[in-house]
Amino acid sequence: MLLLMILWAPVCLRADAPLPLSEQEILEAVGMPEGTFLGHASEEQARKLAALLCNHHNSAMEHLADIKDAQKIPETKRLIRENLIVAERILNLMEKTATRQGTGELTLFYDTGADTFAEDSLQHRRLVRFLDFLARESKGRPLLFISIGSASAPGTEKENLALSARRAHFPRRFIEHYLVNTPHGFYEIYGTGEAASPENGPDERHRRHQHTRLIAFYAKKAPQPVVATGPKAQPDIPDAQGPAEVPSEAKASRGPEPAGQHTGPLPGMGFAWIPPGTFTMGSPRNEPGRDSDETPHQVTLSRGYYMQVTEVTQGQWDTLMETNPSYYKECGADCPVNRVCWTDVMEFVRRLNAMEDAEGFFRLPTEAEWEYACRAGSQEAFSNGPLLELACAYDTNLDRMGWYIGNSNTRLQEVGQKAKNSWGLYDMHGNIWEWCLDWEGPYGDQPRTDPSGPPTGDFKIIRGGSWSSDDRDCRSANRLFVTECNRNAGIGFRLVMEK
Repeated sequence: MLLLMILWAPVCLRADAPLPLSEQEILEAVGMPEGTFLGHASEEQARKLAALLCNHHNSAMEHLADIKDAQKIPETKRLIRENLIVAERILNLMEKTATRQGTGELTLFYDTGADTFAEDSLQHRRLVRFLDFLARESKGRPLLFISIGSASAPGTEKENLALSARRAHFPRRFIEHYLVNTPHGFYEIYGTGEAASPENGPDERHRRHQHTRLIAFYAKKAPQPVVATGPKAQPDIPDAQGPAEVPSEAKASRGPEPAGQHTGPLPGMGFAWIPPGTFTMGSPRNEPGRDSDETPHQVTLSRGYYMQVTEVTQGQWDTLMETNPSYYKECGADCPVNRVCWTDVMEFVRRLNAMEDAEGFFRLPTEAEWEYACRAGSQEAFSNGPLLELACAYDTNLDRMGWYIGNSNTRLQEVGQKAKNSWGLYDMHGNIWEWCLDWEGPYGDQPRTDPSGPPTGDFKIIRGGSWSSDDRDCRSANRLFVTECNRNAGIGFRLVMEK
């Protein structure tokens, strides 16, 4: 049962109070005025419904955490109760859908107070079997996950709220790894279990709420496009608003280069000047969605450099390399090359530097160079502002800057369609994870100049998030560590040029 339904059960709605959304009104809100949700929702409708669920539930949690004025508590209780009634009705629709489809659900258990479990543990093996079953049965249908974190450990209400949120988020790393080739969405609900669980509470009380409940269901498979026969079809006519701005370097007729820009040796390969400077690398401790490895510290980059304005595309890769390793080849020549491991990139760079008409020296950016260029002077989560929506897969700031799970339709996208940052770089947030030069290592909190990471290590660093990432993974400060031969379909790269 949802936490607040227990806490606020004695609070009754006034007769004149507006009633919560009915099931029919909920379906109308996601564009389904007729029929039922069960098994008939498109991917877009299912995502809207999932976002509606966690918005209502998590909003209630935040209201609870923010109660300060005793005079406002009765009204706040009413709002909380209304939100949770709507959330309960949506969850009921999803539970029925999962039962009808045979996807069911999985409950993952934790030690008291823990928010992780080890790989190759019993819980990890149970989760992998569950994901393997769902992937085999998907038959091209998108998967939607509702992850419900529950907590009861000796601590305050806010401590248990935070623990339940971490538990709701934890399964995502495994889902992103094992379902990289299966379209999916992930939505987090937190704050279920016992709100207050004092140290002298009985062990049985705590054990009831040491878990994450993972509900899965399929949306309808998207209809396949009709392939035209006969004469070649005319291209679609752009709408009145016109296409998104395209980097000047990618246009066939460039003309004079703007100051601070440089054209690379491959078609459409452009670079923007990144000035030297000092910034705070990592994230402030109050940034929503941050991880503990993002220790804020001062970094000085003593030399400026040129950064590629977009990811390396499949067309650029094909110019130098014999084969295209990309999983998403059908996306086209203007989409990022993907499924390239770090050593593949090193060979691409070697060949690029060997070209006769190559001016300057090409390489991957260091992690510090990548984050500095991504921020473009901003100290917020994104280069255009803070993270606004943590759990429900839609953030208006991120939507303007990049492709992620909330707007990508779970597909890789062509480069340069979203807004550029103030230094002229596209897609630094989302679309494809990007390799950095460094080995993984802790930051420390001391000022550093031109850091390049440890000399050796077990993992390389990727940055930026991808089309399948949630908003927190697309933050400027977010770090992810993978082996250098990881050929995940969500990983690509962009280059730095030194003149």
